[in-house]
Amino acid sequence: MNKPMNKKRQKGSKPVIDEIEVAGKNLRDEALKYMKVRNYTKALGLYDQALEMNNNDQNALVARSRCFLQLGEPGKALQDAETALVLDKNNIRAIYQKAEALYYLGQFEHSLMFFHRGLRLRPELASFRLGVQKTQEAIENTIGNNTKNQPQKKPTKVEKPKTAKRNQLSREELEKRASRRLLGDLYIDKEYLENLIKHPDLRKADTNTEGVSEYAKDAINFLNNRQEFWRQQKPCTSLNAKKINGANGMLPRWL
Repeated sequence: MNKPMNKKRQKGSKPVIDEIEVAGKNLRDEALKYMKVRNYTKALGLYDQALEMNNNDQNALVARSRCFLQLGEPGKALQDAETALVLDKNNIRAIYQKAEALYYLGQFEHSLMFFHRGLRLRPELASFRLGVQKTQEAIENTIGNNTKNQPQKKPTKVEKPKTAKRNQLSREELEKRASRRLLGDLYIDKEYLENLIKHPDLRKADTNTEGVSEYAKDAINFLNNRQEFWRQQKPCTSLNAKKINGANGMLPRWL
């Protein structure tokens, strides 16, 4: 007697779930109409209703995160994006919303890492490329302002034999040219990240839960792997890698 009842309950639960999903979608669609006319307060109320019906609605979480940003509340936007990422760590829209929220909170280093994470997952999306560019500019402006306020120290001159210096520079130049030709526009990102992890102020951005340095190293490893892939596909563009790294022909590992 109990088994047939359980089956009926299981069968009867699916229409209820479908009704909730349909109702949630209708609320999101209605909210989107208000977003388009910039009535963000009305849209926020509808997203709240959708999440009251189903607090695991990732689409509603991401959409409400965007709405919070428009209302000038990046802290709440970040919270919704992080909740969506707990449900699905590869939710590309949630990754973008988290990067945007961190940017507006002034946490540029963390924002940069999440824009790079999205770019790794979906390299064809221009929004992540633009996000990387604007966060890099923000970091450079911040670092530039800090260095202006600090007393400038004259660099200590170190005398080196001219022949040794010439050989060292030529090797570095060959490495840069090989990497630049293999990676194309991505070489700028790689060079920026390599300089970023060397910056002494980067440790201040690391927290107990998230380390910006680790995100940066992860992004550099991704670019190194991509560089090695293109080197194997186009060995002629590596500028005679054997001369750079010896007989094995392998490109150098930075990490």
